[in-house]
Amino acid sequence: MRLAERTDKNAASGWAILSALRFFLAMVVVLGHCCFFVGGRHDWTYIGLWLNQGSAVFGFFILSGYSIAASLERSPAGFYRRRFIRIWPLYLGCIAFGLLVSLRIPHGLAWPLGGHLPASSLASSVASLLMLQTILAPPLPIVGQIWSLSPEWWHYMVAPLLRKLSTFTLLTLLTVSFLAFMTIAPPPGGGAEGFSHGLSLITLSWLWVTGFIYRRFDREPTGIAMLLIPSVLALFFGHFTGLPLFISIFTLMLSGEFKIPDLFCRICNFLGDVSFPLYLFHIPVMVLFISFGVRASAPIVFTALLASSAALYAIDYPSRAYFGTKKKHSKTEFSSYISVKAE
Repeated sequence: MRLAERTDKNAASGWAILSALRFFLAMVVVLGHCCFFVGGRHDWTYIGLWLNQGSAVFGFFILSGYSIAASLERSPAGFYRRRFIRIWPLYLGCIAFGLLVSLRIPHGLAWPLGGHLPASSLASSVASLLMLQTILAPPLPIVGQIWSLSPEWWHYMVAPLLRKLSTFTLLTLLTVSFLAFMTIAPPPGGGAEGFSHGLSLITLSWLWVTGFIYRRFDREPTGIAMLLIPSVLALFFGHFTGLPLFISIFTLMLSGEFKIPDLFCRICNFLGDVSFPLYLFHIPVMVLFISFGVRASAPIVFTALLASSAALYAIDYPSRAYFGTKKKHSKTEFSSYISVKAE
């Protein structure tokens, strides 16, 4: 086998591994929310809370920055069009589904483990439809997890400009954001999802930019240092960045070193495709079950996976086909978003 062929297969395997990582991070978020809102410490989903869903979002941000840099490197033409196709059909479908579920809870919902999910408001609806949640107003409560899509989306919008900046300038932006992350405390009882006036964008930008810079020095010692140092510093100085973030970092560093069989590549890529709708649709599914009196995590997780697969085939794949993109998952165009986030 020629060197170029081996390199192509390794690259395909690397992106497939990162797709599987996206699914893992999405499942951490789902299990964490089930544990936090439904099951409690003794529920089987407690592992999700132990792994920390906020840290999973951090991992999504780093993967998003890396994959967007790769997408621009490979094909800068049509970048915004690709981003709209990959994000907005599923995103709008999620909001529509969430608002439909909201009809069952016009006055909000009491979570089984305490706390209250408020009813939707006009301000949160408008902000979410403009991708300005956490900037103009909180996200729609029924799809509160979309808070992370706003900072990620606006990084997409400036990504072609960031690509033109020097590494030194990008490191300066990273440093400013990292200092904001270290010094601006989130609202009591929550994390970055509770920020307003764009503070989530400012305090989490360093994660996305870290992945974006790393692409320039992929697997080189300089890139590895840039990838590790901010997260290690945050951990050292008492800012819990969580295990999923470090799993994401080390998987990103090692993903290009392995070649996996084609069948496993296809499975991993499918799981990567499912990860974005899973992130989007799991809370409305959870609310729907609770509104009918179901308090068990297992059927919620299973149904969230089914709903995500249905959204993938009913919304995402047809949108890609209709607008002229390939149904098959692109090797260099996968994203988070945590969001983190799909492309």
